[in-house]
Amino acid sequence: MNAKETKYFHALQILEDNCTGCTACVRVCPTEAIRVRDRKAQIDPNRCVDCGNCVTVCPFHAILPRSDSLDLLSNFKHTVAIVSTSYFGQFTEDVSYGVAKQALFALGFDEVQEEAMVTDFMIEMIRDYIRANRDKRPILSSNCPTVVRLIQLKFPSLLPNLFHQEAPMSILTRYLREKIQAERGLAEDEIGIFLIVPCAAHVTAVHQPEGAYKHLQDGAFSIGMIYGKVREHIKNLQNHPPTIDTYPRGLTWALSGVQAELVDCEDIRALSVNGVENVMEILSRVEDHYLDQYDYIVLRSCTNGCVGGCFNVENPFVAMSRIKKMIKEGENGEVDVRDLEELYGEGEFEVAPLTPRPVMELDKDIKTAIVKMKQINEILTTLPGLNCSACGSPTCYALAEDIVQGKAAIEDCVVLLQRHSREDETVEG
Repeated sequence: MNAKETKYFHALQILEDNCTGCTACVRVCPTEAIRVRDRKAQIDPNRCVDCGNCVTVCPFHAILPRSDSLDLLSNFKHTVAIVSTSYFGQFTEDVSYGVAKQALFALGFDEVQEEAMVTDFMIEMIRDYIRANRDKRPILSSNCPTVVRLIQLKFPSLLPNLFHQEAPMSILTRYLREKIQAERGLAEDEIGIFLIVPCAAHVTAVHQPEGAYKHLQDGAFSIGMIYGKVREHIKNLQNHPPTIDTYPRGLTWALSGVQAELVDCEDIRALSVNGVENVMEILSRVEDHYLDQYDYIVLRSCTNGCVGGCFNVENPFVAMSRIKKMIKEGENGEVDVRDLEELYGEGEFEVAPLTPRPVMELDKDIKTAIVKMKQINEILTTLPGLNCSACGSPTCYALAEDIVQGKAAIEDCVVLLQRHSREDETVEG
């Protein structure tokens, strides 16, 4: 299936009334998915990987991440929230781990479960997978949806290196849905399982999962939206602290570097990388076989890991500090993982091999593509090579490509226009 036949869902939207065409978003997009035309930003859905860089840098709040509405809960007889580990780092230190978790019940959830419950199990599963696939080196983590889509788009030769098992929240979803069906006698479509997530990419992954054999979750809510709603209930809970199981040891999953440290052992060497620019540099080196000495590489597109997601409300460094405090001071609830081990042994968590996103091509016809490449090179000789983005394209090469594809004109180059204007004034003088 080619890019033109696929309609990609994205959890980012542009508010045109707020957009001034400043090109700040254009300059930080790692896949050159954004253009400014007629003073308004446009996102190419085939290239976007939902990294959220554009959301972070936009000074006018013209690019907004979106998530589902809590109204969806009314569509189900039994609802479950699965909470990202980064959620618990968003609150001030007077709000305990247990209070932050208990407050979610007030929003209408029948159950609240945590990603942190299965992270110990995940470490053992990752080690087992690494040892069973010694022909693939390095194996690349697939927990970050942005990284998975980035590999599909820019590094398709590395797709076989991806860890082909479900992420923790999806593993928990599969387990809980079967468990609730058996215990409560409910049909599958009567159970609503929702994720509370730190970034737009996780919302996109729920609505358009890559490699999953079917949609697992019924929606995803942003941590920022949930945070605003639970604040109303937290004060009462602080006065009457709840007794509720928590899993502080598993909160390490939110932090950059920790997963690699836990996987690393006597026969496995692991590396951790965060920040989308760093991730792209490392993927380029993996592609060139400069990092074959590593068995496993954890890749997170956000700074400091999931605590850096664009849906979070707290500074990632502060959130990281709070989570570390919870890990140090908390007592871990017991988790029986025997059912998970059985499902893993039966292959229930395997995902299908992923396919590339073929959008970096000039034309399906090779002869036409060669002609267009020559045209691009000719146009490049006339452009200034400053990569200033003032034209609305991220680089001079991107502008040349846009011109050849009929999406821009040479007159869009502000530098050339000024240069020609000065030349005309000199001739007239």
